[in-house]
Amino acid sequence: MKQSKGISFADVIKILLIIVAIALIVILSLMGSYVLSVLKQAPVIDPNNYRSLINETSKIYSDDGQLVESLVLNEFSEYVTLDKIPKHLQKAVIAVEDERFYDHNGLDLQRVAGAIIYDIKNRSLEQGASTLTMQLAKNLYTSSAKDFNRKITDVFYAFNLENKLSKDQILEAYLNSAGFSKGTVGVQAAAKTFFDKDVSDLTLAESALIAGVTNRPGAYSPYNNAYITADDDLETVPFVLQPLSENGENSEETVAYAEKLFELGRIDQFDLSQIKGNILIPMKAEFNPNSKKRQELILRLMAEQGYITAAERDDAVNEDIVIKIGRRSEKGVSNYFIDEVKNETVEILQSLGYSKEDAQAKLYNGGFKIISSMQIDMQKHLEEVTSNARYFPGSRTDDAGIPQPQVASVVMNPHNGEVKALVGGRGIAGGALFNRAVKPRQPGSSIKPISVYMTALMNGSTAADVYLDEPIPSRVLGTSSWRPQNVSGYYGWQTIRDLIRRSSNVGAILVGRDIGSDLDAHTRTTYSTAVDTDKANQMMIDNLKALGVTTAYSLEDNPEVNDANSSALALGGMTVGISPLEMAGAYTPLANEGIYQKPTFVNQIATSTGKILYQKKPVGPQHMTPAQAFIMTDMLQDVVRRGTGTNANFPGMPIAGKTGTTNRQRDAWFVGYTPYYLCSVWIGNDRNERLPFMSSAAATLWKNIMRPIHEDLERKEFEQPEDVEKRYIRAIGRSEYFEKGTTPHFTNKMGWSDGESTKKKSDEDKNTNNNKKDNAKKKDNDKKSNSNNNDNE
Repeated sequence: MKQSKGISFADVIKILLIIVAIALIVILSLMGSYVLSVLKQAPVIDPNNYRSLINETSKIYSDDGQLVESLVLNEFSEYVTLDKIPKHLQKAVIAVEDERFYDHNGLDLQRVAGAIIYDIKNRSLEQGASTLTMQLAKNLYTSSAKDFNRKITDVFYAFNLENKLSKDQILEAYLNSAGFSKGTVGVQAAAKTFFDKDVSDLTLAESALIAGVTNRPGAYSPYNNAYITADDDLETVPFVLQPLSENGENSEETVAYAEKLFELGRIDQFDLSQIKGNILIPMKAEFNPNSKKRQELILRLMAEQGYITAAERDDAVNEDIVIKIGRRSEKGVSNYFIDEVKNETVEILQSLGYSKEDAQAKLYNGGFKIISSMQIDMQKHLEEVTSNARYFPGSRTDDAGIPQPQVASVVMNPHNGEVKALVGGRGIAGGALFNRAVKPRQPGSSIKPISVYMTALMNGSTAADVYLDEPIPSRVLGTSSWRPQNVSGYYGWQTIRDLIRRSSNVGAILVGRDIGSDLDAHTRTTYSTAVDTDKANQMMIDNLKALGVTTAYSLEDNPEVNDANSSALALGGMTVGISPLEMAGAYTPLANEGIYQKPTFVNQIATSTGKILYQKKPVGPQHMTPAQAFIMTDMLQDVVRRGTGTNANFPGMPIAGKTGTTNRQRDAWFVGYTPYYLCSVWIGNDRNERLPFMSSAAATLWKNIMRPIHEDLERKEFEQPEDVEKRYIRAIGRSEYFEKGTTPHFTNKMGWSDGESTKKKSDEDKNTNNNKKDNAKKKDNDKKSNSNNNDNE
């Protein structure tokens, strides 16, 4: 028998090789399975759609294209094409981030090998070996998480990108999607944030500095925040306004620095207010020396790789870097107007098919170019005038540090509905402000032209109709608990024109009662008898709703709320009130030949590529005839020329308008217009306390808002329509404007003496019983109304 030999060394080697091979196969199989499982979970991408995945900051512009605000929520980003990015910036990024960018197909094996060795030695995943294409995949499709799943997915997506896109497309996308610290994304945003210039204007030194940020944004940001000190030159020191930490409080020194910055014109009154209110703090932008070291490394790499010469490198290294913080909003403009632009933009986007969530997100990161209706100089003027305490007699500061009384004002073009300027308060600033311009307040007599008189003219009344301006007997009102009075006295038999000019309360009530009735049936009695007050009140409510007033309520709208009564509609004692914005809109038919224009803030919305998503069409409904609008306007001109609104008058331009003061002087109004612009002004205390003045103060403020706006405008008259004629009326002793085909009512009463008026009383008493049912309803409605009693002016 042959003795067996032992296992030779060669056999051992073979066995080991077989084991290693098997192990490798198993490992590779497991790795393959792992990779396949990861890739199966990776969503399918469309590389050609990369542009839509790069968020871009939306911007709001004025009506003439001036930037008003960049809508920065978390990140500031502006997309720019590769041809606008300097070659030295492109090469700086390639030199430090991906030296073989133009040679690989998405994965640089040489960098991968070096990274693996480094990570094994250091037992970490710090060395990434990501190419620019892989980093783009991370920016667009994955995340910044440091794990193998993400890296495998990045490689997979990088191959997809390289297969579909050119190197220039990949580089452009990367340069627009990379983060550069301080909430900036993309090289254009970085250039504007750190140097206040367009990316195309960056020097080689500045480009190398920016290129170095993306590796570690926190460490290599061009500047760090530091507290301002007494050694800093406030005329030149670069600074940013940062949110103050919760419950933080600015020191006296910080407030003093802020006041000096305000004096120097480097911050506006709104910034100063936020600093004093412990909302913001000014922080010095101190140059970061780490970013300089990183810049010098990049310049050396650029020279070694042949992108620049040694001399260019040395010049760039020695160039002084000056940090200049770019502005993202127009100074001197409060948030009130901008907030309304944002709200309207979201509404428009929803009407275009966006969900509310998508619309709100796209508002900030959709890259929209939003052309607003704002006229910047007019907005700044309105801000300046309404912040001047001299227009608010008895001005004080409440326990919350807010000036009182407060103010709201809206300036708009009544011919197209564009709001040109808006303020919702004075002496305060910041985000999410309480905007008094959109909050309802009691309108007082400023409601009369749009509730009573407009509705009356639209239903047969004329400017020459005659009514008795005397205290109204309780039997006429149907209630003994409410006796309206005139603030300015009583004048006997008066035309509607004179009732408006004097802002007669009893006159407005009497005219309102007649709406919808047969006016020719009331010629023999002092007070109209065959009236339907419920019908008349509802007609006025319907008119207000058609004028965009969303806070005019009847019992049908809400059983607990009722504005369908004389106190609300004739005197302005409404349940909720009317906002200054809606009040301005409601007056537009009077200033615009009878056409109603809803106040708007957005003229156009376009994508970053120039596609127009929305274009305002200033076509409103014909609410009343041009003749009725002209006649109403002519009567309101009398208010300004020789009535309650004389404080609003200024030479060189026709002015029409109406005053309003509510019960116990809690609100003061003036709403008026010229052939060019319409403006509403409200003044009142936030806590509804009594004002030390009446509507004359609102009219004075209105004049100081509107007069400078019209200084360079040619005088223009309110155009008289062809169907308006002027006729002499013997009974009233003067000429009056009429819409052709109409005649005045009750002019026979102008000659009645007190005795004759009393003689008619027996006829009225006979007819009073016919209205008992209507009067009972009226009494009940008055109880449910939020009456401001009887002294509204």
